[in-house]
Amino acid sequence: MSTAILPWRVQGWAAAMPARKPASRGWRTSAHDAGHNALRDRDHESWNSLFDREAPAIYRYALSRLGDAGRAEEATSDVFEAAWKNAESFSDRGLPPRAWLFGIARHVVASSQRSWLRRAPEISIEAYVEAGKAESHDDRLDLVRAIGGLSKGHAEVITLRFVQGLTLAETAQVLGLTADAVKGRQLRALEALRERLGER
Repeated sequence: MSTAILPWRVQGWAAAMPARKPASRGWRTSAHDAGHNALRDRDHESWNSLFDREAPAIYRYALSRLGDAGRAEEATSDVFEAAWKNAESFSDRGLPPRAWLFGIARHVVASSQRSWLRRAPEISIEAYVEAGKAESHDDRLDLVRAIGGLSKGHAEVITLRFVQGLTLAETAQVLGLTADAVKGRQLRALEALRERLGER
């Protein structure tokens, strides 16, 4: 195995990360199978490209669940390290690699949350801010507080679907549910979110 430095192994990588919108869904190309094989074969160029494309979304997800930039960076690094170590387990189910990464992220974040169980829950507005949005700071803060007040399952489906922009199929894979179950949870989560926002 090559000794090239992988980007998630460099401490402080998140500070140098450019603010970007969620990754494009353009993975399905004529090179689709070759891309999956390159990831399974641990091709450094493919992994660096995957990291550049998906790290911002994984980081924002971790930040939204953990509330601390340092812990979110560490969790994101752990996601890519776990994916790298288990690359041969990556299988093409017709979904882009980001669904696989978010599945790993869900477990890494849950593990991190368990280790910090005795601390008060934290939320981070930065995870919910997208560059160029015109909403006021107060509106964003209300939204973050409302999402933070939802049950874990409701907050998670809202974050994955609407903050991170995952499709129903991707969200279903991450959560280990059917697409219909995600639709139902999403409907209940949006109703709960509307109620919480209506209280403000």
